[in-house]
Amino acid sequence: MADEYPDIQGSDTFHQRALSEPKEFKHRAREGSLTVFESYAMRPSRVAWLAGAVAGTLVLGLPRAGAAEGNCSAIDPTGVLAGITGDWQTSPDPDDPQGHVIFESNTTGNVLATQNVVVAQIDGVTGMVVPGTLTVIADNFYGNSYINGPEWFRSPQGNLAVAYPGVDGIYMAFRAEPPQSWSAFSYDYTGAPTNGSPPPLPNTLPGTYITPPPRPPAEEAIYSSFGGDCNSLCYANYQGGPVTDVSRVLGPQGYTAKFAAVAAWDGYIYYSACKTTGGGCGLFIAALDGQGGLSGQTLLVSTGNQTLPQIAAYRHPVTGTPVVFTPASPTTITVWTHAAPTAPLVQLATVPAALGQSHYRVAASTTQVVLNFFVQNPGPNFTLGSYTIAVSAVNGVLSAAPANLISPYSAGSELTWYQAAGKWRIVYRRKSDNYVGCWVTP
Repeated sequence: MADEYPDIQGSDTFHQRALSEPKEFKHRAREGSLTVFESYAMRPSRVAWLAGAVAGTLVLGLPRAGAAEGNCSAIDPTGVLAGITGDWQTSPDPDDPQGHVIFESNTTGNVLATQNVVVAQIDGVTGMVVPGTLTVIADNFYGNSYINGPEWFRSPQGNLAVAYPGVDGIYMAFRAEPPQSWSAFSYDYTGAPTNGSPPPLPNTLPGTYITPPPRPPAEEAIYSSFGGDCNSLCYANYQGGPVTDVSRVLGPQGYTAKFAAVAAWDGYIYYSACKTTGGGCGLFIAALDGQGGLSGQTLLVSTGNQTLPQIAAYRHPVTGTPVVFTPASPTTITVWTHAAPTAPLVQLATVPAALGQSHYRVAASTTQVVLNFFVQNPGPNFTLGSYTIAVSAVNGVLSAAPANLISPYSAGSELTWYQAAGKWRIVYRRKSDNYVGCWVTP
């Protein structure tokens, strides 16, 4: 990992460090994991085996060879991002007809101190940072600045926001809809001007961090957070109301929560949980009840006595069907479709992966939903690196491709769709603070 690629730094370096330092970083997961070390160690005795769940499912072949990153170059030759060493993210700008991508970050890594949050534009055709676009949008970031930085959020009305940790919990800086300018993240959750210092959300818990969303973020009222006064993973409406702390809700019901993730319907979540006594685990879906609890809790898949350490979901841009990704075993990933919260999961494919698969992230183009995951324990047919599983629609029918190696880097990279270029791009940062971008094919 770090020894293999000592010059890599990126948008989320927790996953490199967790494997060697699980105790120190156990509380700092950014994927929604409620038992963090299980998510990354991926020991066969701990990983979810969906016993019998893959019978009759299309099993895809091994990863495509020779499909790794290419056409790479530095993305910031004029030094716009010089000195920006925090935890960064990129996302397509949903309101920009020219198809720019937006970069966001806190300013300084490896320091627990109040600092600024900045944004910059990336040209959607060339993939290069646009000179003169670095803009400060907030002055009250505070938290673990190297691995738990700002994330994206988008309201049900389409307002794009930058969400980040501060002294009192989660803060958000919104744009108007339509925006006054690409960088005008100038409003709080009520629509009031922030004057550069957004207030905390009304129901945020102290010490919490925002959980990463898909790229681009879905339009939804619910945000998720972890750490601090949140016992596990917490969900709430960004405009107010009670917070649902998943572990605290399931405990009195006789279950122990292991992992959770936002579903494709606003206000719904998936979670993996086991009976506290007597055994028996499963993948569930439930709705937030608006009172700090869950309603309509439904078992989707029984997983024996094992838990799911990863869950990711996003609505397909062509069919509108939610696509769900879960591990089927330590070396396979199952791709599902899910028509409605009350409907059963339908298996689309089982894809060979590798022991040590981690860091599930979902991104979307105009035609695909793509799972991006890391392999940090290389094995047969899989080298260390960043992989994708692309789900496309052909004549309205969804199909999943085999896993594809897109980069030799197994941490700290961002995969984003560049609409103006009509291509996918992966970006990472080296220790010299040089950001590198590569056009890739999932």
